[in-house]
Amino acid sequence: MFRSIFTILVLFSFSHSVFSLDDAISQRTYEYLKRVNEAIDEENWERAKKDLDTFDRYYQSDQSYERALMQQLYGNFYAIQGKYSEAISKYENALRFKKMPLITGFQVRKNLAQCYFQTSDYKNTIRVLEDYKAIAEKRLQIFQPLNAIMLGISYYQEGDLMPAYENIAFANASSTKYKEDWLGYEFGVAIELEMFEEAKDVAQLLVFLNPDKKEYWKQLSGLYFATDSDDESLAGFELAYERNTLTKEKEFVDLAKYYLYKTLPQKAVKVLESGIKFGIVDKTKENYDLLADSYFLLKDRVIGIEYLIKSLEIDSDPDTAFKIGRFAFEEENWDLAYMYLKKAKDLKYSKTPGRLDLLMGICKYENNDYKTASKFFNYALDFELTKTSAEGWLLYLENLQAS
Repeated sequence: MFRSIFTILVLFSFSHSVFSLDDAISQRTYEYLKRVNEAIDEENWERAKKDLDTFDRYYQSDQSYERALMQQLYGNFYAIQGKYSEAISKYENALRFKKMPLITGFQVRKNLAQCYFQTSDYKNTIRVLEDYKAIAEKRLQIFQPLNAIMLGISYYQEGDLMPAYENIAFANASSTKYKEDWLGYEFGVAIELEMFEEAKDVAQLLVFLNPDKKEYWKQLSGLYFATDSDDESLAGFELAYERNTLTKEKEFVDLAKYYLYKTLPQKAVKVLESGIKFGIVDKTKENYDLLADSYFLLKDRVIGIEYLIKSLEIDSDPDTAFKIGRFAFEEENWDLAYMYLKKAKDLKYSKTPGRLDLLMGICKYENNDYKTASKFFNYALDFELTKTSAEGWLLYLENLQAS
């Protein structure tokens, strides 16, 4: 989920007037270390290494802070070149000197943690940053957002989700400016923890920051649905559709199904037909069936039947043929009803034995074809479900023809 995206940013400044006498560095040491720092800034690695080695060998100061600065500068020298293992060794050495100003100690720990992070040593990243955080809290100092996000990602990599979430959320809450990738980390961990309300809040921020990214709209809509916020979920889907950020067939179909779920068939029709018009939604049996269902909910059986006929042309399904015949029967379109009921019979429709024959007989009766109607009613006598109705129709036809 996460990648090592942090660059080592090392900014060093030396002050020789803010420490106590025991912790202060001499003017001579300050000038020497400043020269090394300038060589590092200029990426003059040969000169920097030579000066550092000379300092290490010949300048044996009794001041522990001066020795710590030297080790810190060694660490910088290696870290900036991407030599993280060597940098780690030097930064760890620097921290062994006890007499170190608070700010310098924080900087060394931050750089050390970044080196561990860059080498995917997340356990040690956590160790160093938790130590940093404990000291910061004790001294009433701020635990910087960059450190918090690094700590959160490290916990995640170690499979410890709750502290991962807490630190990433803290980083986002304390940052002066929202960072889209950081919010993405918080969203992902919240989902894994099934903290859907918290994830929804983050998703809303992501939509606010980047309203043109359709993935954020889909995430937000899905979370509204997961948290039983159906109206908000539908609003999110609708806005994504209106902003033309839905570009895949599945997105159009899912939105249409959601409209049907919310009993809004007119909107389902609009989405599906526009998707077909612009070539996003394919002309498949499933999509035609969905359009037919939408029109039937609108009580527009004529257009619904037209879409079912298109569906049947793609796949000769007996259930679809019967459905067409049944709806045409309700519309009293006897010829159309008979045509598709017969097709369902030819396709071996078998869900309601005898019912096809009974309905086909009624269609023929309505067209005044009493002979054919009687034939189908006699077929219907063979089935318990339709026997009584068939007997009634045969008696009626017999009386009608006798009069």
